[in-house]
Amino acid sequence: MKKPSINTSKGFLFNKKYKVSVWASQVPYAEIPDEYFEETFSKNNTRARNSWSDNFKMRYFDPEAMETNGSHEGLVDIKQAIGECSFSKSFIEPLMSKATKKNLLKVSWVILLFEYEYSSKLSGVEKDDYVTLVGAFNYDDEADSLFEVEADESDFDDEL
Repeated sequence: MKKPSINTSKGFLFNKKYKVSVWASQVPYAEIPDEYFEETFSKNNTRARNSWSDNFKMRYFDPEAMETNGSHEGLVDIKQAIGECSFSKSFIEPLMSKATKKNLLKVSWVILLFEYEYSSKLSGVEKDDYVTLVGAFNYDDEADSLFEVEADESDFDDEL
C-alpha cells in the first residue's frame, strides 16, 4: 500500500521505501553558493533542511539517505556520476530514458535521495536555479552494481 505524500505548511513528505529520487545539475559546482547546501538539523540530527530542500518544498530530508557525486570542473556522463554513488543498476535504464528526454546526459553533479519518492506533480517544482529533477525510480539495493566496486573505500573520497 502506498504511503500518501503529506503536504503541510512546512512542505511535503515524500518518504517511500525502495525508491530513489534523482536531481542533476549542469551548473558548475563552484558557481553554486555555499548557502544552497548549508543544512539546518533537527530531531537528533536525523532530519535536515537547506535551500535546495526548501526550493523543492520538502519538509525535510534524511542526510544519511543522500548521496552526491560529480565534478568540480566541467561535465561528466550522468551514468558514471550515478553509478559511482548508487551501487545498484536497478534503476539506470529508466533514469537514462528520463535524462535523455530532459537533455541531462552530461552533468556537473547529481543528488540521489534514497527511500524518497519526490513528485513534482504534487509539489509543483521540477527545477530551481541549480538542479533539475530527473525523476523518482524503483530501487533495489540487492541488484548488481552498475560498475565494479573497488575494495578500497578511500576511492570514494571524491564525492562532493
